[in-house]
Amino acid sequence: MGIDKDAVNSNGLLQKGYVKKGLLYTHIHKFLDHAENAGYNFTGVYSNKNKNGVEIVLGDYKNNKEYYRINLSDIVYESTEEIKNKKTIKGKISIEKLVGYNEANRVYNESQLLSRENTVNITPRQYTRLFSREYNLNKDENLPKIKNYDLKTVFLYSFAAGYGATAVSMIDNTGLVNNAYYGFLHLGLLFTPFIPLQFSSKTRSIPRLFSLALVSWIANSLAYYPVGILMGHTADNLASIINFYKFQIGFGKGSYIDNYRPLLRINSREKALSYLGRAGLVGVLSQVDKILKKLKGGKRR
Repeated sequence: MGIDKDAVNSNGLLQKGYVKKGLLYTHIHKFLDHAENAGYNFTGVYSNKNKNGVEIVLGDYKNNKEYYRINLSDIVYESTEEIKNKKTIKGKISIEKLVGYNEANRVYNESQLLSRENTVNITPRQYTRLFSREYNLNKDENLPKIKNYDLKTVFLYSFAAGYGATAVSMIDNTGLVNNAYYGFLHLGLLFTPFIPLQFSSKTRSIPRLFSLALVSWIANSLAYYPVGILMGHTADNLASIINFYKFQIGFGKGSYIDNYRPLLRINSREKALSYLGRAGLVGVLSQVDKILKKLKGGKRR
């Protein structure tokens, strides 16, 4: 058993974005997404006639016409339960540099072998890490590294956390917080930096918009008191800081009035639960786009 026949067209090309949980080519396409994020203009995945091998081609970085091919051959699944992600896949892997590669007909003048490993026995998910490692070790110095994660996503969520912890917390420590409708202004502040993302089809995502705002809110809630100390608006003694964080994690006493209307009186346990709820929502919302794409027939694009 090798490549799912529904994922391969008549030319042996694996359908771009064909997704089925746990299958090898699902993770191969993730690797190619990372290659595209690194700046490669061309990526392709092909199956051989016997469906027991995969050829991954990437190249044309900044129109330099340099191409690499990663061959995974003699694929043997541990069992017929192919869709289980923990099942290992045996195979051989090699990486080559292709000289004079033609994207249209896959013809090239010559190939230069850069590395070969004859015994590979790992899970589908681990193959993406192997591809990245082999490529990064053998690439030309002037070509970019391929990361195992989406750097843009890491930047967005890091920015969301930093923005909530600093900018929003600073505004929270001004006289605006005494306004009867500050809660609505606060909500607007959480969403504002991420609204421009909705104007581009490549970055548009309502679930991600809400998840980024939630990350900002969590960071804002945790950083509010320390920022207040720096601004001279909250007590800067150790006992006060400890009491603030005890309240955040459910061990504090008393309660306070939240600024969101209608008025809500929040105690320490409810505050701690709100963190769990917000973090859980971030996790769910960050996966919504992937789930919707799978429900649309496995097409990611």
